[in-house]
Amino acid sequence: MAKEYSRVYLESVKQELLNRLGLKQVYYKGTAGDDLLFEATGFDRGTSHKFCVRTKNGSVDEAVGGKWMKVRGFTVKSKELG
Repeated sequence: MAKEYSRVYLESVKQELLNRLGLKQVYYKGTAGDDLLFEATGFDRGTSHKFCVRTKNGSVDEAVGGKWMKVRGFTVKSKELG
């Protein structure tokens, strides 16, 4: 069964993606097991991104060419409370 995450935690992760990856907008799309799925738009016209935040270790993957690729040197610092 997938874990439920608080709105505060989800907003914190969204803010990290926005600020640290230089994105324009980030949308929470749901969960896949324990992982969080986000879609984002960049500042360049027509750029869109898909991210998967691995909650167990804080790593972030981006969908590139239909495959999930790890975003190097980036881990989510937000922690789920409780």
